[in-house]
Amino acid sequence: MAMVCLGSFAIVLNFAVLSIGVGDIVRDLRVPLAIVQLALVTYSVLAAALAMAGAKLSSLLSPVRIQLLGLNLYAVGMLITAAAINGPVLVAGQMVAGVGAALLVPNGLAILEAAYDGRRRSTAVAIQAATTGFAATLGLLLGGLLISTLGWRAPFLLLGVLAVAALLCGSLVRLPLPQETDSIDAASVLLPCLGVVLVIGAVNQMGVWGFVAATHDAPFSFLGLSPAPPMLLAGLLVLQLFVARQQAIRQAAQLPGGARIRAPLLAPSVLASPERRALLVCLVAVNLLFGGISFLLLLYAQTVLGYDAVQAALLLMPLAMATFLAAAASGTAVRYVPPRSLLTCVYLLGCGGTVLLAYAAAVDWGGPALAAGQVATGVAVGLGLSLGSAFLAVSAEPELAGEIGSVRGLASFLGTALGTALGGTVLLAGLDNIGNLVARQGFTLPPDVTLDPATAAFVPNGALHTFFSGSAWNLTPEQVSSAVNISVQARLDALQTSLVVLALASLAGVATARLLPGRRQLLPRR
Repeated sequence: MAMVCLGSFAIVLNFAVLSIGVGDIVRDLRVPLAIVQLALVTYSVLAAALAMAGAKLSSLLSPVRIQLLGLNLYAVGMLITAAAINGPVLVAGQMVAGVGAALLVPNGLAILEAAYDGRRRSTAVAIQAATTGFAATLGLLLGGLLISTLGWRAPFLLLGVLAVAALLCGSLVRLPLPQETDSIDAASVLLPCLGVVLVIGAVNQMGVWGFVAATHDAPFSFLGLSPAPPMLLAGLLVLQLFVARQQAIRQAAQLPGGARIRAPLLAPSVLASPERRALLVCLVAVNLLFGGISFLLLLYAQTVLGYDAVQAALLLMPLAMATFLAAAASGTAVRYVPPRSLLTCVYLLGCGGTVLLAYAAAVDWGGPALAAGQVATGVAVGLGLSLGSAFLAVSAEPELAGEIGSVRGLASFLGTALGTALGGTVLLAGLDNIGNLVARQGFTLPPDVTLDPATAAFVPNGALHTFFSGSAWNLTPEQVSSAVNISVQARLDALQTSLVVLALASLAGVATARLLPGRRQLLPRR
């Protein structure tokens, strides 16, 4: 239990720490904001893309062995991140950690399934789910304090120590070795990796390459159109090919006299249940909200408003606390509210809370309205996480525990990656070049001043007046005031647009709520 919970704790802490340290990382490494966003997305993408492969390795080589391998990789990734001297090393560290996370997520559930039974198993799964919310809350405070006192590298060193502690606990665990001897189908490993990378890569690059029309930064264009939408479509088709291949492999294995040479990464029965599909979509939606909102608010607070790490962490505490408390109280809600109604409430409350955040950002930053929006969204996220994770766990047959864990991890990391990529792309695209903003008002951009959206974001609102008053700009006091107002409003508009886009994206799966039971009952238990 300690090994699984420490691993889950560390996985969530990494995302929280990287988000809370974005300002310090950018200043210390002198990298664009897009690099930190890329590190976050890379971590989540690799964890999502390799989750199913991690589950299959677990069934072939033993969950404990794969868990220990994942912890080793995660610890190495944290050490590389802590020692990063530039952007590429930072991304490389997160790549290694992402591979480790892909092994940890599905194997945690498989280990609990093998180590516990009956009520003890249900309790263990509930504790693991609560660990996620607790880590998100503690990660903000602990990360903010460590970054403010010891620098941004300290939290990643701590995460490496946590991984080593989990390794020590895991070395004492003894579970029966699996009897499965099938080989892994290489195409089944590559297809989901390629599909997830194409989908998330397309979303992440839309702001750079263009949403429809190609920009000058696009690597190529066809009839003037951006390559991002075709890349997104290609990723979806590749994922469909993966599902079709799993069905073909399973059917071939069932032919009379057929030898089962290769094992599918994902049993078709895992997604055959409408309830499971609805719960997986829910996990994508709530992780999209939590990951996207956390990244956007922390990024905006630190780079635009000039908050330090502790101030930014405190700003986001209503969201984290509401998520943790809602997850803890979800068991009571399930006893009184039908699953279908509860899931519908999750979608509507999450969307409404995020829209309220967009409104509060303009009229009540740091006030009750912003806190209320965070609480509403946090309650939706907490209920959705608990509903999805716990119900998926208790509805799984013992032999499918690893595969259920893998699709749960895939949904969670996919949602986080989509939220970070989508929200960050819209925000950075909206942070228009200061020179262009000024030029639109008839001002002249100095020849020795070149600014892109990432550079512009490094000038906090409070320093814009001094920035535009510099002799290089040669602006009158009235022009300085106008330029400041233009820039401040453009940044605020970008944040609000990003939040609304996240709200609408999370609401896309609300129709799946009808797949859940409409009466007060838990999903079937084994």
